[in-house]
Amino acid sequence: MKLKFNTQKNLIFNFLIISVLLPCTSFGQLGNNMYGLYRQLNPTSVTFVEMDPVNGIITPIGNPALSTTINTTGVSLNPYNLSYSYQDDDSWLSISLQDGSILSDVVVNLPSATGDFNNFRFNTADSTMYGLYSQVIYNQTTGTYSGDMRLASCDLNTGLVSLVSPTSIATSYTMAGAVINPHLMVYYFISEDKLKGLDIYNGTIYSEPLITIPSGGNSFDNFAYNCGDTTMYGLIMQNGVKCLGKIDATTGVVTPLPTQLNLPNYIMNAASIDPLNGIYYFESMLTGGVTLIGLSLQDGSIVSSVEIPNAGYFDMFRIDSDCFEAFPTRVNPAAQLTDASNIAVKIAPNPAGEQLSIIAPQGPTNIEIFNALGQKMVGNWSSHPTQQLNIDHLDSGMYILELQFANTSKSIRFIKE
Repeated sequence: MKLKFNTQKNLIFNFLIISVLLPCTSFGQLGNNMYGLYRQLNPTSVTFVEMDPVNGIITPIGNPALSTTINTTGVSLNPYNLSYSYQDDDSWLSISLQDGSILSDVVVNLPSATGDFNNFRFNTADSTMYGLYSQVIYNQTTGTYSGDMRLASCDLNTGLVSLVSPTSIATSYTMAGAVINPHLMVYYFISEDKLKGLDIYNGTIYSEPLITIPSGGNSFDNFAYNCGDTTMYGLIMQNGVKCLGKIDATTGVVTPLPTQLNLPNYIMNAASIDPLNGIYYFESMLTGGVTLIGLSLQDGSIVSSVEIPNAGYFDMFRIDSDCFEAFPTRVNPAAQLTDASNIAVKIAPNPAGEQLSIIAPQGPTNIEIFNALGQKMVGNWSSHPTQQLNIDHLDSGMYILELQFANTSKSIRFIKE
């Protein structure tokens, strides 16, 4: 399904079941916490729950009836402040993972009253929600309409949606999923049969290869990013769910995993990956009802299958360990950090713990440390050829050591454990 200019905000409860064949089973042991929204139709209610994907046991957390509507294009699970946030009609509802209490309930504040913000995902590398803001613009002079779609972020404390892209980057997107690669700092979605990647730092197009499936298949859907092996996995569709596949984000080539699934359909309310156990989760409408299925990332075989109880739905599920403590490996290009090879500088150890040793043939005139976002870190860095930098106050992640010398500069990446 393709949404032009993202005007279908009423995807609320519009759970698309994509036509797709019966599986063989082989059940494994899991261990991560899965959170989501349990929905019942009679009476209509949405409850925040924790679910055991092995046995299907659902445990309500907090208020048994939070709302009656949800936007099924995205959700946020913040593992750092232990919150789960979803869009309830026109507001953001943030819930505590611990006791289900409502942490905040704020109205979505859009740049324009005619716009929408959908297809949102949480980025664990900078603790920010990103999505696609779109609006239809009417030109009174020409009497024509045009689409404006951009990457945007949302402050879940205030509901304020801020544009990241300086100009429009697409005219439509396909409801096949969206993911964030927190290492590259790129937001991916599918538009016009291309896997379009947007640079989170500036909102420009990072890559947009045409999607191809050499082994055969009609489309690549419901994809999710796995921080365990830095790969995107999704469903290869051909008269139903043919198999699990993985895509090369650079070339757009989709490679199938060996197990043929031949499932009749999948429910389009996003997928989630357990990176510790290597399992891709999605849902399918089978004879018994909505079924949560886990697939091995090794061969695509079914390792778990549980039916959602009481003819209910389990929507927008996320796993708390998914991309936990991920950090960028690509630096913000706006940082404009220089690098020179005409001076020999060594640092050790790398990764570093509490101290970082620097050995240089001459004393630098200035020392600065930047994080992956290009932000300068606070510290008392001394200036002599051989020294120990105290970095115990820095958070874990990747940093850039910027050394200024008399006639040049040197930038070196290091990791703080």
